Amino acid sequence: MPPAPPFVRRLGSAICLALVAGYLASGPVLASDGSSASPEQACVPPGDIPIREAISLREDEPIIVESRHSLGGTTGPINFSGDVELSRGDQRLVTQELVYNPQTGRLDIPTALNYRDGVIAIDADNAWYSSHDEEGRFENVFYRIAGAEGSGHARSIHVYGGEYSQLEGFDFTTCDPESPDWQLKAGRVELDHEEGVGTARNARLDFKGVPILYSPWLSFPLDNRRKSGFLYPVMGFSSDDGLDLAIPWYWNIAPNQDATFTPRWISRRGGWLGSEYRYLGQRHRGQVNAEMLPNDRRTGDDRYYVRAEHRARLAPRWSSSVDFRRASDELYFTDLGSDLEESTIQYLRSSARVTGRGRHWNTEVLADAFQVLDDSVEPGQEPYRRLPRVGLQGDWPLGAGFDLTVDSEVVYFHRDAGITGARGDFLPRLTWTWLRPGGFVRPGLGFRSTAWELDGAEDNSQTRSLPIASLDSGLFFERTTGRGMTQTLEPRLFYLYVPRRDQSDLPRFDTSELTFGFSQLFHYNRFSGPDRQSDANQLTLAATTRLLNPDTGRSQLEFSAGQIFHFRDQAVQLGDEPPDDRNRSSIISELTWRPTQAISTHLGLQWDPEESETEVAAFGLNFRGRDSRQFALGYRFRRDRVDQADFRVRWPLTGQLNAIGRVNYSFMESEALELLGGLEYESCCWAATLTARQWIRDRLGDSRTAIFLELHLKGLGSLGRRPYEMFNEPR
Repeated sequence: MPPAPPFVRRLGSAICLALVAGYLASGPVLASDGSSASPEQACVPPGDIPIREAISLREDEPIIVESRHSLGGTTGPINFSGDVELSRGDQRLVTQELVYNPQTGRLDIPTALNYRDGVIAIDADNAWYSSHDEEGRFENVFYRIAGAEGSGHARSIHVYGGEYSQLEGFDFTTCDPESPDWQLKAGRVELDHEEGVGTARNARLDFKGVPILYSPWLSFPLDNRRKSGFLYPVMGFSSDDGLDLAIPWYWNIAPNQDATFTPRWISRRGGWLGSEYRYLGQRHRGQVNAEMLPNDRRTGDDRYYVRAEHRARLAPRWSSSVDFRRASDELYFTDLGSDLEESTIQYLRSSARVTGRGRHWNTEVLADAFQVLDDSVEPGQEPYRRLPRVGLQGDWPLGAGFDLTVDSEVVYFHRDAGITGARGDFLPRLTWTWLRPGGFVRPGLGFRSTAWELDGAEDNSQTRSLPIASLDSGLFFERTTGRGMTQTLEPRLFYLYVPRRDQSDLPRFDTSELTFGFSQLFHYNRFSGPDRQSDANQLTLAATTRLLNPDTGRSQLEFSAGQIFHFRDQAVQLGDEPPDDRNRSSIISELTWRPTQAISTHLGLQWDPEESETEVAAFGLNFRGRDSRQFALGYRFRRDRVDQADFRVRWPLTGQLNAIGRVNYSFMESEALELLGGLEYESCCWAATLTARQWIRDRLGDSRTAIFLELHLKGLGSLGRRPYEMFNEPR
């Protein structure tokens, strides 16, 4: 079982009260003053709450006893009375009467007492402790735990030998103890501190006075040592699968190994079993996840998903990794996924690699393969397997402003249909940089050489070689505005020349046209992968301006715009397309504005001046108030492909109740891709979230509806299935 809730792990500190008394026979008695403090609490404070602090080394501290009166000698009992205060390091005991017998080693506290240290505070009606037997008992105990905002009662606490204790009539809550909304109770709790194991009998969890969990026997760890056992159940309901209930069981195999087995019942599909195995060594670590749904009632098939990860450090600068993923069928995530993202997985990629890094270089040997899950990918169009890919990149400073960079690889591409073969690519580039506070100039010259050895092609051996020349330059200006802000102006010119080479007969293994964006204005190739090298005789004109706060350096406004001017047609294309005869590219502009700490907005626009059309547009507006007020509006547009809006909101209805919602809508399909609505309630000691969601599960437009309920008991844990974070950040 994972580490127990804070109250269980820390409850053993209550026996410190008894152990302090045992030092009276040997520790020196001095006089001193003490003090304590209490932090603010979210709930009604259950008395004097201790402040979590570094616990002092008590063995090195003297015991200090103060009282108004003391009576007795060295051979008989010593009676302290009247505002008795005993302290040692961070420990402090206050009572009205304390009797210690040095002959028998017995300490009696017949009156009400208060004890506190850096972890726990305790009130009890009375107590006794024998230092000879290391045994003691405390009656009618009320305790408060630092940091956890937790408190509770125990009818009695009996300690034996300092390593074992027993609690009768135990309860715990992080709510107001006078009227708790939830409470964990147990008839008897036994704590074995040497083994680090606790056992509760007749444990019950009450919420709003209603029992929601019960166990006649419950075992838990008392410290950071892990322990095998059941975890909290996970519950959910969906329109197509019905009730979904899972009860995980944790197995603590060894200090460096553990596993979790999750039996799960899906009412309309049957029994499902998931497992997770983790291991950790000095030079390696890994994880294996396996899911199995035998004889799915809805399909009649055996279904599974497996993922195995392994990471290893082979040498100080060398490492390896393996990532294997495989599903039984292409509809596994569509049927069993829990959100839109899982339902739209196209490929499962498996890979193995070895990497090495030096001061100025890095290398990688990689092999990977893909399982296609998207039924729209036709046979012969799936990604190539790379068996293997060997890459080497380097960046060496030569001095006097010169740098040499090398980007090279050798790959063998394979798949069941189409042309296969090997490709080698070598691209060294020499650049020189002249840099001053007001600007820079960076000319560069490279030479790309690529060769193919093909299987199943008329021309088995093909090569391509061509130079790449560029000249990058920019200026930096700044001024102080009338409002005391710093404004910059950063114009930039980038010239690129790449001669034409006929590449229409060359294969296409892993090359596609890059998404045109602001960074592409300064790139030497508009294609990904070396199967195509774009020809160019072009000049990029761009500029950026920023508005900065001189005190914080925070950018309040950023705007960038740029365009490429072509001095000749772009002949190299991916397929049989004719040369691109446009003499200028689309205009790219980006705007980021942060008018306040709570508001930020981003706008991106790609405008085609020749067609007078918008090719790409993106807009984002985010607001986060000081309380739970939060909303985000996003819009994406790509001509003839994407036209979607996404609105998310969390808004308070009362001081403790929030409404949440999300709408992800496609204007091209005229339908909602995802809808979400729900309520969040949060008090000082518990929170609950109820959401209803509907999302598109496949390309045919079929949807799934699900209801999620989460109950979070602060300081204890959560019950139910937690929905995904709408704003990608913790609440």
